[in-house]
Amino acid sequence: MRLHRPVFALSVLIALPAPAWSQAVTLADLQGAVVHVGSVYQEKIVRNGRMMYPELHTVGSIRVGQGEAVTTTFTSSVDVNGRTRVGQTLSGTYALSQPKKTRAGDDTAWIIANGSLVRLRVYNAGGGAGGNKMSISFRRGAGGIACSFSMPMARESGVGQIAKESAIDSTPIQILGFKLTSSSCSVAR
Repeated sequence: MRLHRPVFALSVLIALPAPAWSQAVTLADLQGAVVHVGSVYQEKIVRNGRMMYPELHTVGSIRVGQGEAVTTTFTSSVDVNGRTRVGQTLSGTYALSQPKKTRAGDDTAWIIANGSLVRLRVYNAGGGAGGNKMSISFRRGAGGIACSFSMPMARESGVGQIAKESAIDSTPIQILGFKLTSSSCSVAR
């Protein structure tokens, strides 16, 4: 009789419905949430004709409001040879799936795709070329909603380079390399 109990217990566990944390995170789940993100990238850039290897630090918060409003605040800093320079804090409010120009003149749109909140940005300002795809991927866990953060660069087809204004002082730069060294992401209510 004892041999049947473990088998019975196993069959009951298998028949139970999947827990809620296995379901995809939706826009409704994120409304009212604030997502805090951070990343460090090792860059290889050309600035004022000089090759440089700065470490780019970006921190920010994204608030998902009612309806389809997304409000963002980001600050970047760079470390070059032990010297840190901090850029201006940039903020804005966006409607999901509605393209908008940044203050610098870049084209930007926030979308929800495959359980991720994504910002697509095309560099136009200062002779810009290429773009950036900031992605915040969400998943449910036993402790609530968790996330991961990335923001890789993208080369423009037919152009072959990434050129943009520096996040620190708007000086034109060309990005030759952009490698993630660390990132963080958390969701708060």
